[in-house]
Amino acid sequence: MNRLIKSGWILGTLIFIIAVIINCLFSYISMKSGIPPILGLAGSMAIAIMAGYFPAVWVVMFTHIITGIFINQFLYYSLINILIVIITAYYSQKGYFKRRSKIVRYVLITSCISAVLSGVIVGETGEINAEIMRDSMPFNVFSLSSMELLLLFAVVIFFMAIPAQIIGLIIAFFIVRIIPEDIKKTLHDFGWLQKPIDDEEVELFNRTRTRVITTNTVFIIALISTCLTVLLLVASIGSRLFIEHTQDEHEKLAKGVSEMVAKIVDGDRIDEYIASGGYGYEYEKMYKALENIRSISGDIEYVYVYKIKPDGCHVVFDLDSEDVIAADPGEVVPFDPTFEQFVPTLLEGGDIDVFVSDDYYGWLLTSYTPIHNSKGETVCYAGADISMKYLSNYTRQFFIRLLILCSGIIIVIIITGLWIAKYRIIYPVNSMVERARFFKYDSEEARIGNVELLEDLDIRTGDEIERLYNSFLQVTKDSMKSFSKMQQKSDYIEKVQANLIVILAGMVENRDESTGDHIRKTSMYTLIIMKNMRKMGIHLGVLTDEYIDDVYKSAPLHDIGKIRITDAILNKPGKLTPDEFEIMKRHALYGGEMIEKLLESLTQASYLEVARDIAMYHHEKWDGSGYPCGLKGEEIPLSARIMAVADVFDALISDRVYKKAFSFEKAMSIIQEESGTHFDPEVVKAFMLDPEDVRAAADMLKKDK
Repeated sequence: MNRLIKSGWILGTLIFIIAVIINCLFSYISMKSGIPPILGLAGSMAIAIMAGYFPAVWVVMFTHIITGIFINQFLYYSLINILIVIITAYYSQKGYFKRRSKIVRYVLITSCISAVLSGVIVGETGEINAEIMRDSMPFNVFSLSSMELLLLFAVVIFFMAIPAQIIGLIIAFFIVRIIPEDIKKTLHDFGWLQKPIDDEEVELFNRTRTRVITTNTVFIIALISTCLTVLLLVASIGSRLFIEHTQDEHEKLAKGVSEMVAKIVDGDRIDEYIASGGYGYEYEKMYKALENIRSISGDIEYVYVYKIKPDGCHVVFDLDSEDVIAADPGEVVPFDPTFEQFVPTLLEGGDIDVFVSDDYYGWLLTSYTPIHNSKGETVCYAGADISMKYLSNYTRQFFIRLLILCSGIIIVIIITGLWIAKYRIIYPVNSMVERARFFKYDSEEARIGNVELLEDLDIRTGDEIERLYNSFLQVTKDSMKSFSKMQQKSDYIEKVQANLIVILAGMVENRDESTGDHIRKTSMYTLIIMKNMRKMGIHLGVLTDEYIDDVYKSAPLHDIGKIRITDAILNKPGKLTPDEFEIMKRHALYGGEMIEKLLESLTQASYLEVARDIAMYHHEKWDGSGYPCGLKGEEIPLSARIMAVADVFDALISDRVYKKAFSFEKAMSIIQEESGTHFDPEVVKAFMLDPEDVRAAADMLKKDK
């Protein structure tokens, strides 16, 4: 088994690599076509069809890891392709690919997933290939808003995905078709660490509910909750780190810009710049240099040079922005409330840290760098404001990108965890449970078969589950041996009891010269009656195999009470007097009392309850005229009603000291006539069902005698 598992893993890995290569080739085709990598699924689909979820999602992951080395954006599409191969595996397992309507639904569902998630991805990554869309559309896409462009992109992807999914399916089924059956069988059984069980038995596992929550459910809940928690924590921590990193980068940018401005502005000419009114060669030259600095980054909102005085900020340089017109040189800009705390330090010519403000000019990160004259005195400050208004957008994009990337990984982790749990824990344990449910103990062959059922599993997980299996197998073997010994002892005891019954009945026979072989005959007739009643569908709930066996074994004891009747009455050659007959009738009560006492000490001998009913009530009559209790109809136990027919019939066809035997036909006629008065009509019908069986039994017993 270990060699088979090893060879299966080697073959599975080889097919896995081939599938990844096929995916990468088609992803390259998608890349060259300028569309999302929805074509790079053929290999994954083929694996999903042949081997299921687990290998297929890992093929997707490795495909996107490899393609992501060359094109970063391909990593984001792993979530789409993972979802598609999961749906593919589900459709394959359910046999839906054999129905056209299901295939159409599959194509539409997977295309919708591609369209919606591709729209989300490109919306957050900004990777819409506008050139291709513009060339393929009869209008200019650049005139559309961002949302309209995304919707248009999703629609385009949907209609592109439909043929792509169809082509992918065709290629996948072609791959599946050309692969030899033995390889497909190996892939289908990939992962089993025991003898593989068929899909029907796996489905039986899934339908069996012995507890409210199964181990599989617990694994699913634990994995999903853990992975979602980790995903949210990673996304939250990642977003926080991203914000901190972005702010650090913005601080560096602000400081760098303000320091750069401070270096190029001549501190000895500040008053000259203010007096120029914004004109003059030197001023315009410097103004142009400041504009070049601002163009370094789109996040730089404002660049300016202020001379700080008690009455406000005196403008030296101020650049126009999209939303705010620049102040003229010499103009005084009042201090903002958030800025007032830094005024004393600035008036003294000191340095201040970078600070964040959110006022009329927006959410800004500001850096001030002092500008010195040739004497080293601080004459003004170079200021740079970095816009923070896009930080929330950047954070949202980062958060969604992280979720998209991690979601695919999380799904793979969940599927991997479930796959490991199923093949290493759930399936082995369920296999043992299901085998144990079908154990039989009614014969030596059945008990040997129980052990063979377990041995056939051949579980080889190499961990505690294998130890559990080996222990369970050994316990089962020991139990079956013990059970066999117990069964042998039980059979021996049962034989002893049966012989004791015959001996007890024989004691009565030896005293009653008229009955002879009566006990054997009546047992045989009761067996014929009960089997025929089952054929006729009468009292099926009562006439179990155990009940029939109990009646058959108990029948010889029906006249056990005669042991207390004197020989003078028991063997009287002539007709009994009324008083003698009353004494004779007591044998039924005597028999019931004797067996009742046995029941007190042998409580587990269920057949004695049947024997008691037979001994006490076999002389009761259907119409209530019998003895000893005068019971009628179904008040009389069924075993006694059956015994009554067998007892009377045998008495009719047997010689007695007081009469000659009736013919078989006459005896059958008398039984029929007494139906509904002496006998239960249904019992009589069963007795009469096949007269030849009765005749054969009677003749056989005569020959034996």
